[in-house]
Amino acid sequence: MDYILKSLNEEQKKAVTSSHGALLVLAGAGTGKTKVITSRIAWMIHDGIRPESIVAVSFTNKAAKEMQARLCSMIGEKAARKVELSTFHSFALKILRQYHNEFNLQKNFSIADENESLNLLRESIKEHNLEEILSLQSAAQKISFYKDNLFTNEDFNKQKNVFDGKIISKLFHSYNRRLRLFNLVDFDDIVYLTVLGFKNNPILLKTVQEAFSFLMVDEYQDTSFSQFQLICMLSSKSRNVCVVGDDDQSIYSWRGARPSIISDFLKTFPEARKVTLEQNYRCSPNILNAANSVIRENTERLGKELWSEQPNLHPVVIQSCENERDEALYVTENIESLKRNQPQLNYENIAILVRSNSQSIPIEQVFIEKKIPYTIHGGTPFFDRKEVRDLFSYLKLAYNPNDMNSLFRIMNIPARGIGISTLEKIKEQYIKNKKNQSQDTIISTIQKLSHTHKGISEFVNYWNAFGEKLKNSERKVDISSALRDCYENIGLKKDILMSSANMQIAQFRMDIVNRVLQVIEKLDLETESLESVIDALHLDKTRFDIAQETTNKVQVMTIHSSKGLEFPYVFLIGVEDGILPHEKSLDLESGIQEERRLFYVAITRAKYRLFISHCGFRKKGRASTKDMEPKPSRFLSAIPMELIEYKQTDPNSEEAKRMDAARKLFELFR
Repeated sequence: MDYILKSLNEEQKKAVTSSHGALLVLAGAGTGKTKVITSRIAWMIHDGIRPESIVAVSFTNKAAKEMQARLCSMIGEKAARKVELSTFHSFALKILRQYHNEFNLQKNFSIADENESLNLLRESIKEHNLEEILSLQSAAQKISFYKDNLFTNEDFNKQKNVFDGKIISKLFHSYNRRLRLFNLVDFDDIVYLTVLGFKNNPILLKTVQEAFSFLMVDEYQDTSFSQFQLICMLSSKSRNVCVVGDDDQSIYSWRGARPSIISDFLKTFPEARKVTLEQNYRCSPNILNAANSVIRENTERLGKELWSEQPNLHPVVIQSCENERDEALYVTENIESLKRNQPQLNYENIAILVRSNSQSIPIEQVFIEKKIPYTIHGGTPFFDRKEVRDLFSYLKLAYNPNDMNSLFRIMNIPARGIGISTLEKIKEQYIKNKKNQSQDTIISTIQKLSHTHKGISEFVNYWNAFGEKLKNSERKVDISSALRDCYENIGLKKDILMSSANMQIAQFRMDIVNRVLQVIEKLDLETESLESVIDALHLDKTRFDIAQETTNKVQVMTIHSSKGLEFPYVFLIGVEDGILPHEKSLDLESGIQEERRLFYVAITRAKYRLFISHCGFRKKGRASTKDMEPKPSRFLSAIPMELIEYKQTDPNSEEAKRMDAARKLFELFR
């Protein structure tokens, strides 16, 4: 136990040694919350609590893996593996899988990806003739909102808004009916169905409560309403719940999070002890004091004052630039200066943070000119690649023979002459069979129709030969091998070769498929079943992603993407009203406060040096004069002058001279 506590400060020790009861750990940026969580779990186990009874949930699989790695080093892999370390959705999915009958789900249900969900929702919109009054995106947002808020028929009936109470209610139920028809749940369903199932089945809830009597939640400020309800239900009996979060870093309101969730916890668990972590181990005092000064202006917070014992060598630099190119040149010149003064400095220790991805374009242009190596975080998601989606359709169809979207995706790859009218007939026959209480799956339906169409017959023959092997695979290596057989023999490989513009592109796409097959073989899973692989595919996509090469490259990313990361040197660009705070937030105080929290998150990513910049002129498409001449962000005025080194573009610089000449020419012709 001395080993667990020896590197902790006094407040961290209070949090770690509070094994029982409700506890709120208000953990500011860089205060060592992951260390506190893992140390607390280790303390609990040494204190006699069974590791099997402990659940620790976070919001990303990356965070869960980091916690498990640290815990393994503290208490050994055998004990650490017994603790349930996962995300909210992974934990809830495990419950749905284990007790599927109690939730009125078939055993081999699949998780609909975003495209599948939108396709089914589009059909529901069409069924109710809502195309003219409700966009697909708006409908998807409403469905997600009502699932996060745990709406049932009774709740819809109480709606005073007739549109939501009647029309959206019909759409909601029509969409869910389609999901169940094809044995699917969507991403929101995972927590939604779990919570509603617990409400309707107290015996099941009691069973799960007794199995997991100690609950810990990381990044608690990002918790949505449905996740909060899940926390309350699981811990209502034991009251052994610890949440760790920071209301000052609540920046995901668009997905249901809100800073008041921390106050809600204290209202629900009035007996909860509160520990505040204020010693920051990341930032220099100047950077930290700037962050404190900014966030202090928010009223929706519990309040804390971070402090640091780190060296304080540099002020916060605020640079006033002429325009975006001048800003990009300023960033580049400072990076080159850092490299000259520290030849050993690795570019990957430098980050450029932007409010939106479009801001990175001028930076990229100048980096290319000046030969600065960089990498952009984001871009086209790996799982949006056609060959990846096609490949996983084989997996999903083998597991769930009612997954019509996966079937329709692959049965005509390569082209087998199966047109839309044929697909509609298959779907109509399947739905008709279901209405007649038939046990036919979508696969058995097309098998019965195979004699009517040569292309269907060809696909069925291939699927019978190779799909069955995939369905019966019980080890990762066998799943990978069977999936390769499907890829090479049913048609995906042939389609890649036929549809690629040249052999180089085809080889790149085939390399991606090979990468996925290799990753499947190396997955770290509790069981090596097809079900486990598919669940990992949906809930932990980063395991399959091709790692981005970041070695010795400047990191360019959005502020939202940077949360949880830290860098010795940070350039925060475009800090102007209309960008940060974003123009869409300017009319609401709650929006301004969230944008201020976002600015706070950006500042606290920097360890040693922070460079902030804004422009006097910014091109913004067909923007108005107001858009073209932005003002420095209102947030900057909160930073005390003694912390700042304020700079302006050198009037003799290339861009300043060009802008001055342009202004004189404008005055001449005005």
